[in-house]
Amino acid sequence: MTGAFDIESLKKRLRHVSSVLESKKDEWPEAAVTIIIDPRRQGGSLLLIRRTEREGDPWSGQIAFPGGHKSTSDRTFLEAAIRETSEEVGIQLGEHEVLGVLPLVYSRTPRVLVAPFVFQLRKDVAIRLNEEVAESFWTPVRDLSRIEATKREVKLEGGKLTANSYVLDGHVIWGLTFRIINMLLAKR
Repeated sequence: MTGAFDIESLKKRLRHVSSVLESKKDEWPEAAVTIIIDPRRQGGSLLLIRRTEREGDPWSGQIAFPGGHKSTSDRTFLEAAIRETSEEVGIQLGEHEVLGVLPLVYSRTPRVLVAPFVFQLRKDVAIRLNEEVAESFWTPVRDLSRIEATKREVKLEGGKLTANSYVLDGHVIWGLTFRIINMLLAKR
């Protein structure tokens, strides 16, 4: 990929939001994340966050998309995505365009059913991090498209694991975020 990120091509691969609005009534906890694309930033960039390191948090310190668990007040996965994004990074997604949703995916440890929604910004936003997020950064889609996966040792709560990952500007992207990026970019 050499030029700008092709939003129109992406839209054709996404599922309609209504395909995952309702809870699946699964035995697993449910969550939603938002893949936020700023088309004006370096030909198209994604917002990623690094979670705050906290004991007892299985995703502590990891690179992720904004999002989190569906609460009892969230009627839909989309409501959870919008609420969690507002809480974590201060972006009001109702002011922007939801392009669609990628297929539902399970995190591996702990097992959680996750809906990855894709949004395109319509205007500039100011990021305001809450205590769950240590930092945020924009990553050009072209950089993610070019980067090769490598096996790398990563920290887990209570140990280490060798996992496929991307290393970008010193950030190790692995696990669920790695898999969602691959779905988004049709890398596998």
